[in-house]
Amino acid sequence: MLVSILLPFHNAAPWIAETIRSIQAQSYADWELIAVNDFSTDDSRAILQALAATDERIRIFQNEEKGIIPALQLALSHAAGDYFTRMDADDIMSEQRLELMIKKMETSPTKTIVTGKVKYFTRNDGVQPIVIGFDGLNVQSHLSISKGYLAYESWLNQRIDQNDHFDHIYRECVVASPNWLARTNEIRETKIFDQLEYPEDYDMTFRWMTNGFTISGIPETTLFWREHPDRTSRNSSIYDQASFFALKLGWFHELHPTESVAILGAGIKGKLTAQHLINEGRDFHWFDLEWKKYGAPILGKQIENYEDLSTEKLLIAVYPSNKKPLLAFLNEKGFEIGRNAWFL
Repeated sequence: MLVSILLPFHNAAPWIAETIRSIQAQSYADWELIAVNDFSTDDSRAILQALAATDERIRIFQNEEKGIIPALQLALSHAAGDYFTRMDADDIMSEQRLELMIKKMETSPTKTIVTGKVKYFTRNDGVQPIVIGFDGLNVQSHLSISKGYLAYESWLNQRIDQNDHFDHIYRECVVASPNWLARTNEIRETKIFDQLEYPEDYDMTFRWMTNGFTISGIPETTLFWREHPDRTSRNSSIYDQASFFALKLGWFHELHPTESVAILGAGIKGKLTAQHLINEGRDFHWFDLEWKKYGAPILGKQIENYEDLSTEKLLIAVYPSNKKPLLAFLNEKGFEIGRNAWFL
């Protein structure tokens, strides 16, 4: 089974050769790499051309319109594989990634997305590295990676362990964007790539859900995710918190247009959520665990006693480190994560 690897790239010269080497080192060799140059101004294209000269599986195209969405659409249009997967130009595949994902897909029902676990790593930032080995390649992972990224890594991997991706879809993007495999014909038939909006990786998970896909995880680490100062997610406004909130709350409004809504939590996330609901003309009740400290209304809404929660659609804008007491309380009130309550 041929696998098409879609790889948009923009000014990735410091990393792209290493990324390609990790693809060439795959235990599963029946792949094609469809690389799309998104208007790079460095040596990225020249590096790829040199690699393609000795490996006919590598094909390079020029993006017709700037941006990762048109790059993905162009790459998919050239994909000849039965399956396809995503890769970013600064990350590294584990050596058995394609083999493991295909093996899982072959025993999975229609409309399945296969993903694996992730591990952040970084290099060349002046911090003494801890060297870890993987599949014959050397990657340096060290303590300069922020607590937030490490928490996200742990959270993503937990979704695989618990097999509950869509239950937590309003919290964060539930699959790492360069770390999944799909059947090519199913994505084409549902026209998901034709409908994408930024931030595209998060939007795609909602489109998988609404088109009847399931997400199936494998327990192995399949992506080594490079953290560095030039990452697009660090430097583009389309991947900031406001953009993610606008997208996920827009999806909530579309998927739950008429139900009564409540917010739990009056902090930053609670305020962002409340403002979005106000902008959409949605009425809601607003609760907080420390409701007594809010004497005056916020955004024109009174903060209410959390003990008065009733069974409606609940957006939970708090995320305590120990969630067991909160979950037990919500359960008593008739709330179930993923059914009528979601963490933000």
